[in-house]
Amino acid sequence: MNNCSLTCLADRLKRLPRRHRIAHLRALIGLQPEECSRRDELSDLLRQEMLHASAD
Repeated sequence: MNNCSLTCLADRLKRLPRRHRIAHLRALIGLQPEECSRRDELSDLLRQEMLHASAD
């Protein structure tokens, strides 16, 4: 997954409430194979969302 598609995905998810963004990221991660680099990038996005959620 290139940086542009990851940024586009993050931008689209920003329209959703945080709990929905987290749920969507978890679902997307579950669809990816274990060794996939996209899974790692989605996991990073999920970690960022979880950190922001705990800060609120």
